Amino acid sequence: MSEAQVGADQNPAVLAAFGGAYADAALAAYVNEVGQRVAAGSERAGISYTFQVLDTPIVNALAIPGGYIYVTRGLLALVNSEAELAGVLGHEIGHVAAMHHAQGQMRETLAKIGMLPLAIVTPVLMGAPQMAAQGFLRAFSRDAESEADTLGIRYVARAGYDPAATASFLATMRWYEQVQALIDGRAPGSIDKFDYMATHPNALERYRRALAAATQAKPANPIVRRREYLAKLDAVIYGTSPEQGFIRGRVFAHPKLRFRFEVPAGFQLFDTPQAVFAPGPDDSMIIFDGASETTAMPMTAYIRKAWAIGAPVKEVRRGDVNGLEAATALATMATRRGLITMRIVAIRMDAAHIYRFRFIAPGKSMQALAPAFARTTSSFRKLSAIEIAALKPRRIKIIAVAKGDTVASLARRCAFDEYPDEQFRSINGLAPETASIPLHQVKMIIE
Repeated sequence: MSEAQVGADQNPAVLAAFGGAYADAALAAYVNEVGQRVAAGSERAGISYTFQVLDTPIVNALAIPGGYIYVTRGLLALVNSEAELAGVLGHEIGHVAAMHHAQGQMRETLAKIGMLPLAIVTPVLMGAPQMAAQGFLRAFSRDAESEADTLGIRYVARAGYDPAATASFLATMRWYEQVQALIDGRAPGSIDKFDYMATHPNALERYRRALAAATQAKPANPIVRRREYLAKLDAVIYGTSPEQGFIRGRVFAHPKLRFRFEVPAGFQLFDTPQAVFAPGPDDSMIIFDGASETTAMPMTAYIRKAWAIGAPVKEVRRGDVNGLEAATALATMATRRGLITMRIVAIRMDAAHIYRFRFIAPGKSMQALAPAFARTTSSFRKLSAIEIAALKPRRIKIIAVAKGDTVASLARRCAFDEYPDEQFRSINGLAPETASIPLHQVKMIIE
């Protein structure tokens, strides 16, 4: 099978796994225009490149055979100039040009690209799902990543862009990861120690290498185009979309499907098109998903005969959740990390929809967490028409910086749930502890 055919076959699976293409034709055309300009500098002829924006808040980019290259809108929210975008796309073009997809690790990833939920659930007791999801995209070896950085900087410079922007974006990525560590309850410095399966260079290492390479490749009059890029980013959705449901602190609310629930303190919500995850303390996890079921069987029978077929469930009991028919059961399973206990809950929303919770914890922790898990179950309810109307996506708004504006004053106007100053700095490429605004325009997050 040709490389182009492999890419064409895998493209629908990639789109399905990551929320589909983002519905903004102007932004898609702009990303493609920049990508084609950078790709023109590649040494590898005969590749027809396709650049697409994925509708997911996950921060990453991906290349597959045949010149299919994807950037997420989560990543675009961190980019601060056209030159930085060119650097991201140049790196992915480097993977294609060097045929890194022919390596065994990438072939295995392509075989599993439609299995992202499994890729997240498998390490459920090993770390946050976002880490698993991003690691799933990081399919190349350390040497391949370094080579793609080198090639990408070369292609960016050939296209006339400032290659130093590649380094500035990697610095932004590092600051962003530090803020995410804070939100997850980890030390910011931990991100420099983390090395995904000993294959992916961390942001600090990549930044240093890119900065050194950029000084040698810089064209005479390098293109940056910050203002032009920000104009394209204005009004783009930030975070989850109405089709995926909204995360507001510890609350997940879905205006299209008309429900909401709240996870306990200490649990961090994370959404994918297939399920909602919330990792918590002591290697615990909440997994929420839905099933389109027209069955009229009681929820107790649904657990035994439709959902948990063959699983060693016990204590199957009928219940009621805010007027909705429900059932719950308990299961114990052996894993590499020892015994875990799982409380499963099925709730019939209407004649065609059943929603499901899986509350997972090591055996020793389930008893302590049981009351909190019960409160999450009880928090599941239908949304009123007024609540649905009030739920709006968060969007990026580009504003001019006024005299007297500071990080603190602007961050207070943003729709951040926690660490507003730190999140404001991270999306605007401002170094930690920056107080004043050395920029003419900045990104704001509004509702």
